[in-house]
Amino acid sequence: MTTTFLITAAFFSSTLTAILGVGGGMLLISVMAVAMPPAAIVPVHGVAQLASNASRGLFALKEIRWQIFWPFLVGCLLGAVVGSGLLIRFPAEFLPVPLGLFILVMTWMPQIRQKFWLPGRFFSLGLVQAVLTLFVGATGPLNMPFLLRAGLSRDQLVVTGSALMTIVHLIKIVTFGLLGFAFGTHLLLMAGMVIAVVAGSYAGTCLRQHVPEELFRKIFKVLITLLALRMIFKALV
Repeated sequence: MTTTFLITAAFFSSTLTAILGVGGGMLLISVMAVAMPPAAIVPVHGVAQLASNASRGLFALKEIRWQIFWPFLVGCLLGAVVGSGLLIRFPAEFLPVPLGLFILVMTWMPQIRQKFWLPGRFFSLGLVQAVLTLFVGATGPLNMPFLLRAGLSRDQLVVTGSALMTIVHLIKIVTFGLLGFAFGTHLLLMAGMVIAVVAGSYAGTCLRQHVPEELFRKIFKVLITLLALRMIFKALV
């Protein structure tokens, strides 16, 4: 029953993210938190999210902004080295509070210029993402304010975001594997979730075309805000 429940949740969370670009990862990890052992949540969630993000990117490959992707990738590789050394000895309970506040500021702070481009920001973002994802798990909302300020279209925003998080989750899985996590004990669940999230990515990609651009951006910003507030509230309470 638990396996079926988690696989169903994986489908709907992936569909949501394929439509709006954010929210599904946070939804899925919240569901997993009440149905799985704590030590297994982040690595198993990483496998499901890797499949979800990679499939979403493949379904609309031409929308990826590669000039954002490559510096982010280099930053992630460096961040994985730093994060693996911190994972076993750093208390992470306080991290969601500053992370949530940062997301709120980046989402609602007025833009200086529509195309303002700070050199190195996606390299730095990749480095921070690779470290944070080992502790927090669902860190996709952190990327979205940066992509929102990069002047991307609706599809570019969703699909480039998925490409960035594909790298984050792949590095996370490799890191947990090197640190000794036994992925094999959850093989059946992970296989079911992978099939579900790929199906969800396809469904959401089809549905996204029916959401008007202006409405999409309004819903997108509200959803990021709610996720950030939830992150802060959960950490404090």
